[in-house]
Amino acid sequence: MGLRQSRDYLLANYYLKAAGIALIWIDAGGRIGAQDVAGVELEADCIGYCCPRGAHFVLAYRLQLWREDQPAASSAAVAARLEQLAFEGGVGITLHQVAADRAIAAVATVEQMMEAMKQAGELREINAAFKAARSVNPSLRYVDFMNAKKAAILESIARGAS
Repeated sequence: MGLRQSRDYLLANYYLKAAGIALIWIDAGGRIGAQDVAGVELEADCIGYCCPRGAHFVLAYRLQLWREDQPAASSAAVAARLEQLAFEGGVGITLHQVAADRAIAAVATVEQMMEAMKQAGELREINAAFKAARSVNPSLRYVDFMNAKKAAILESIARGAS
């Protein structure tokens, strides 16, 4: 993974965090887990669903209670039950891959916007802000400054979407 890809990866993960997206996962053995913050990647043998932070714990707990009465349930059956619990509870859930794709698309949109601004010569204000910040902290790198700006834009997008 190249440096640019890794920065985009970090920005996509930041987007999911800023949007308040949690993860419920079900592994191949039907075991259930929950994470406060979803990431772009998911273990290959897992089925993942994203939902608003907070709801994930309740859904995972209720799913685990159901799972205890269904010890032989397949991971597909557990996933179907999760979807049913979410529907009954009025909680919107999304397949993990869909949420990850949306995060990656948001990063791509910001990258395209910044590139268009660069081509149009519209980065003067941002560059002036960088120079001011650099005068205070000479070790500040331009790429880090720009990534902080991109993260701020992504956070704004994420909060608007949630």
